[in-house]
Amino acid sequence: MQHCYGFFPNRPPTKSDLVGAVCGVLLAALNASTVHDWRWVAVGVVIGAIVLGPLAQSPIGRRIESATRDLGPDGRILVIAIGIVAVLVFLFLPPIPGEIAVDGIVGVMITVPLYVLGHVLVARDLGDWSPD
Repeated sequence: MQHCYGFFPNRPPTKSDLVGAVCGVLLAALNASTVHDWRWVAVGVVIGAIVLGPLAQSPIGRRIESATRDLGPDGRILVIAIGIVAVLVFLFLPPIPGEIAVDGIVGVMITVPLYVLGHVLVARDLGDWSPD
């Protein structure tokens, strides 16, 4: 697989990636009616694209991915729980209004399925399935 400018991993997308894309579509659809300002959603899309693409493919991103794999299921659950708490704290910080934070999170949720779709198109492979 050709490594597309450091934006996608040098592997085909997994079924877990597809599950993440479906979850992103569902969460974005369920929260689209709560959007107050689509400009903040666009900011979330840009941030999501940077985090999923170049940042995840950087040496730091690869080190985090490797450490996550080494944690095992219990460690991953703990990391997810810490992430949920961090998001909740972020939503209730006084300097950032909750509406802006939610709009940005909706933008990130929109990015996930678009990123996975791009990865499938670039990789042209998903296990036994191929889009050709």
